[in-house]
Amino acid sequence: MYYFLDSNIGQLASGLEHAEFKRIKLFNRFNVPAKIVTTQYSAVTRSCNRFWQLEEKNFVNLYDFYAGTEQFKGPQLKLSDLPIARQSYRIETNPGSARFWDGKREVAEVHYFKDAQSPISTIDYFDGDAQKIRTDVYDERGFRAYSKFFATQDDISLGYLALEQFVTLSGRPYLEITYRKRGDRVFATNHRLITADGASYSYMNQNHLMAKFYDDLNARDGGHSTFISDRTMVVNLPMTMMQTPARKIEWVHSIHFSPYREPFNSELVYPSLRNTDQLSRLAMVVNATPQQADDMRQRLRTQVPITNIPVGMVSDERLAAPRRPITPDFRERGKIVVVARLFFEKNLSATIRAFKTAHDQLNWLTLDIYGYGDGSDGNQEERQLHQLVQELNLQDCVQFKGYTYNIAAVYEQAQLMLLTSRFESFVLALLEANSYGVPAISYDTYYGPTYIINNDQNGYIVPYGDEAAMAQHVIDVMSDPAKLQRLSTGAYERAADFSEAKIWQLWQTKIIETDPALDLD
Repeated sequence: MYYFLDSNIGQLASGLEHAEFKRIKLFNRFNVPAKIVTTQYSAVTRSCNRFWQLEEKNFVNLYDFYAGTEQFKGPQLKLSDLPIARQSYRIETNPGSARFWDGKREVAEVHYFKDAQSPISTIDYFDGDAQKIRTDVYDERGFRAYSKFFATQDDISLGYLALEQFVTLSGRPYLEITYRKRGDRVFATNHRLITADGASYSYMNQNHLMAKFYDDLNARDGGHSTFISDRTMVVNLPMTMMQTPARKIEWVHSIHFSPYREPFNSELVYPSLRNTDQLSRLAMVVNATPQQADDMRQRLRTQVPITNIPVGMVSDERLAAPRRPITPDFRERGKIVVVARLFFEKNLSATIRAFKTAHDQLNWLTLDIYGYGDGSDGNQEERQLHQLVQELNLQDCVQFKGYTYNIAAVYEQAQLMLLTSRFESFVLALLEANSYGVPAISYDTYYGPTYIINNDQNGYIVPYGDEAAMAQHVIDVMSDPAKLQRLSTGAYERAADFSEAKIWQLWQTKIIETDPALDLD
């Protein structure tokens, strides 16, 4: 079995998750068993999986595994099914909740995922002082997944989460996470796992719990499975802590050094690469481009093999689709697109300024930016980008389109893509754009753009930070229909280099055929 280790899957999937989805489809096509493994709890996991067309056979979650709910199917839980609804409380119903009253005292409040016609999400319970003392969390499939217990204080604002208790369908606790308040923060202090056979394991942190989970997965399959850490900063250390015999591979999805212009002098980003003991426990390190693999070999000087396999691929259906001419008869004239998260590392302010210069000469150009903002910094970067568009008076020709689930429609109308990221290990968006005949102009960024773009064939690479050079290339390309069409043809041809068959051949020779477990059969 091949396990691709991640933390969670949501509807706003990053490039890493998109790479995993493509990989799963590839493994399914060639009948090699594989699963995406997640370690965070989510009440809406199955909705997200269905949205991304991820089958049950290709997915396993830590909480499902120990709760025994991997294959659960049941009716939607209704308000009348709850024990509290069968007691003599007065019920006050609202569109998104139902409140239970004992005289003038609120006893509990039921919340729905959306409205009263959707599944029950949580139930909050209150004490006689109106302080929340417990919250039951329900899975969208219709069962109580876990309960949160809160420590109360005279000052309601000082109450805090003290315990999370995860339960099986029968109500048996299988995981208890205890918390302690230190200053203004609340920390998990212990993870207690209780297995079906009654054994109890106590762990100081989640890393040990995750390692136990990976070991139990491996044991269920008879051992000697391959574990690939995709979300390296979260899952690599637990993977290397496994005790059962397994092959452990680290997949480095981003650049491995910072600052991002000095590959041999900058600090290594990943602790797994800095820690020689942790690194030595790996069977292999994989990244997306030959240049990064070469740089990592020179930098790390390790005996652990380092290789590369592109994280992106183009389906046979896409390659067989009719090629759409780049002309205004088939595309939107002057339409330039960016597909990138509105994060600092994407450096979209440089894109906007370069576009401004080009637009000053070709006022029929437009720029659409697709991507979501960085909630971790309060969307500060997104606000600054909007402000920049205002300052440059580009409101009529630069549009922020947000996250889109229909990226094909975007590429079918676009004539050009721009990229000014500070760093990029691989760029799925560039490859996707190429597969729709959209050429690209990009900064010379480590490492992906220079791997995908061949100068004057399917786009151009300009010196990093040279906004003037980028703007001039935009002007030259968009002013010359013949050149634009030639680059579009080259984009289609470059996409064919990443066909499923070619990427699978790399998996075969570099990963699957090197698996020592094959010698055990």
